[in-house]
Amino acid sequence: MKNCRRASPTVRPDVSVVSTLAVVIALAVFVIDALTSLEIAAGVFYVVVVLLVASAGYRPATIGAAWGCVALTLLGFVMSHYDAYSGGAIARCLVSLLAIATTSMLALRNLAATAMLHEQVELLNLAQEALARSTAELAHVTRITTLGELAASVAHEVTQPIAAIVTCGGAALRWLNRPAPEIDEAAQSVTQMIRDAKRADEVIQRIRAMARKHDRLPATSNLNGICSESIELVRFELERHDIELETDFAVPAPTACCDRVQLQQVLINLIMNSAQAMLAANGPRRLRIVTRWFDDAHAQVIVQDSGTGISEDDRGRMFNAFFTTKAEGMGMGLSICRSIVEAHGGRIWAESPDDGGAMLQFILPVDKGRCHEQ
Repeated sequence: MKNCRRASPTVRPDVSVVSTLAVVIALAVFVIDALTSLEIAAGVFYVVVVLLVASAGYRPATIGAAWGCVALTLLGFVMSHYDAYSGGAIARCLVSLLAIATTSMLALRNLAATAMLHEQVELLNLAQEALARSTAELAHVTRITTLGELAASVAHEVTQPIAAIVTCGGAALRWLNRPAPEIDEAAQSVTQMIRDAKRADEVIQRIRAMARKHDRLPATSNLNGICSESIELVRFELERHDIELETDFAVPAPTACCDRVQLQQVLINLIMNSAQAMLAANGPRRLRIVTRWFDDAHAQVIVQDSGTGISEDDRGRMFNAFFTTKAEGMGMGLSICRSIVEAHGGRIWAESPDDGGAMLQFILPVDKGRCHEQ
């Protein structure tokens, strides 16, 4: 409510200007009504005063202006007809009073409706903010859950460079412990150790980024790079299940204004869904990840598998919340993917190719140098 009241002065007319104009018009109408011999219902023009005051958006001021106009109408009637009250004069006075009363009631009703609309808009904004917070919390929980499912893959990605560091360290010691130390060979081993340590650090940083709770941070991102980073996090899972991976990345790489961590979450979710779908399928397990230009304004990412495919009934609701075909699934992964993609101005959908399997894909607006404006 407070936000609504703070925002309203920006759309209301200047109160001092409106008040001054209302007083001037009221005085002009009073002079015409009380001091001239015109046989017209001049008091009708007081409705302009009521409408002006009502335009400022204050109910008490509108009520005060209405009663003031009624008082001026009666005073003007008495002053202009102090010696005799004809039937026509009384009728004109009554018409003026009726016009003021009707206009005042309509103005007050409009103010009440406007106030109610402001409240509803404010409540809607609060609800949207709460929904956004809930969606962000749910996306964070889903990321943590996904990392739990990828524990073996993450451990493999970290232990591999650590094992390489140990091996290179032993080799460096052997080169140095020779009667004639091989400095160059030892230096190569140390260089390899540094390279492996950086690789392990990169894996850990990616995991920390996915686990960390943060607001959406749009930045110009290379979609090919996001795909490659996501693949590295799930590569061991793919190898463990004998899934053949093929990539086909667009050149030059398309860029989008997006939150890198959220887009990685979408890709990992799509990849894991495809991998799980192929476990029950007979025949070779092939996963294909493609980036390409959808049109001049959008880039497209495709995750295609050779699994069991998607039925016509499931295709239209697989991105709905709580829909799942897994015995132990919650049905939130793909729904969150849709929320993330749509929050970035994109669209996500699924298809069943003629040669079998499923094709999950989404498009995002390409970055045209306006990412810093968001």
